[in-house]
Amino acid sequence: MNQARKISAGLENALKNLVKLIKAVQYYPPSHPTLKNSLNETARSILTLIDNDEELICSVRKDGFYLEDEKIGPRNPILAKLAPFLFARRINHLMFLPDLDINDLQAFARCLTMEATEIQKMGGIHELLMKARVSTIWVNMVEPAQYMELKKELDAEKEKYAGEREEEEKPEQQQQQGNELSDEERSLEKVLRELQREEVDQRFRYLIQEMTPHIHLNLTENGRPLILEAIKFLAETAASGEVSQQRRGYCVQALEQLASEDILDFLVAILCSKESWEALRESVMSALVSLKGKIVVWRLMDHLAEESDGQVRKSLAQVLIRQGTAALPVLCEYLGDDRWFVVRNAVAILGEIRREEATEHLQTVLTHRDVRVRREAIRALTKIGGTNATGILLKMVTSEDSEMSRQALLSLGAMKNGAAVPTLIEVIREMKNTPTTADIKKDAIKALGEIGSEQAVPLLTEILHQKSFWRKRLVDDIRAAAATALANIPSSQSADILREVADDSSETVARAAAKALKQLKRNE
Repeated sequence: MNQARKISAGLENALKNLVKLIKAVQYYPPSHPTLKNSLNETARSILTLIDNDEELICSVRKDGFYLEDEKIGPRNPILAKLAPFLFARRINHLMFLPDLDINDLQAFARCLTMEATEIQKMGGIHELLMKARVSTIWVNMVEPAQYMELKKELDAEKEKYAGEREEEEKPEQQQQQGNELSDEERSLEKVLRELQREEVDQRFRYLIQEMTPHIHLNLTENGRPLILEAIKFLAETAASGEVSQQRRGYCVQALEQLASEDILDFLVAILCSKESWEALRESVMSALVSLKGKIVVWRLMDHLAEESDGQVRKSLAQVLIRQGTAALPVLCEYLGDDRWFVVRNAVAILGEIRREEATEHLQTVLTHRDVRVRREAIRALTKIGGTNATGILLKMVTSEDSEMSRQALLSLGAMKNGAAVPTLIEVIREMKNTPTTADIKKDAIKALGEIGSEQAVPLLTEILHQKSFWRKRLVDDIRAAAATALANIPSSQSADILREVADDSSETVARAAAKALKQLKRNE
């Protein structure tokens, strides 16, 4: 590996450590050993890249980090999230000096935990770093002339106020140390193993609180098995009837806290990776299903909208479907999205969840501007079924949109809901035998046959006995459809009627009647 590649790989590692440090600053008090270790590890990984008196400079763009023109970690999902995170905070260039100070690194990470809008209200990231007297990390300044004088002033201030700051921090540190149950850092694995063995609820609660930040800090390939195991343990305990209600509540609360963007994106990245094997995908899907809250559905829907790989899309959709009723409110929000394909995704998933409370929301997209959304809405209503869905589809039968009308008829047949029969009979009776209505009329007759209700036999008999010199072929096709429909309504009356027309003068009708009689016998 040449020098340039070493620096590139080293910088990728340093930036990953910076992500861990930002999380550690959020979750741990200043004196906590985990935070101290994260600070030291991040500082070491940066300083190993700095030779003599040369500073380390990298560019920050929305799409990633660059060392001159080379993109750092182009396939690294952690860096792919960090770059826009820094870019949103108006950081275009990031520079670390050879005398990098641990306190500067901690102050820098703490500034980054603030919302981008809040940073701008306070004068920007540069102003915040100046107020924190950070002199060994510089943003958007790459020329010595830009920062050297400021650095001298800040270093002088640091030296002047070092004693005062130390005295101010002592009481706070003593209080924090008094609140800590242990001074040694415990790994995620150790905490998880202790949690699995713990019998006292109050201690169990403390261990969960301790484990949560460890999960955030272990979003790596090596940490993946433990993270999946931890989430699985929490989910199983939350659903167990063999533990106390209090303990189940602690686990539910932890699962809600773990439904954060960084953890969700980490899990989705595994799901989307072509290198993930089937068992791993299933474990990740189970973990994602265990995490509850609107943010889970939002992140999954966003990834589904951007993903082009069919297999990955299927996996994302399955997770959303397995979320069940909990996903309904957010999915219904997406029905108003401007992107037709996002609306279609939401409609399809609502159909697979098959909850009747979604029908009224699906009705709103039956007039969507894109026909693909309208088709999916009818399919979804068909899968959901029930009285409300049947009523909505019956209204669609008389729609001016002939394609939607035909699809609604076919769906009603597939649903086999006898409540639709009276309306279908009425619709068929009102339709004249014209070229513009023939196909819809045949679809309505087919739907009656698929429902299989004896209520339809008198109307089908009437149609079979119709004769016409005008549009004879068209009428015979409709009569043949009635014969085919009778084959699905097992009764002696159906057989008698079909035998009557088995030798009809119309070859089309006679053939359909003969075929229907054979089917009736097979169904006996």
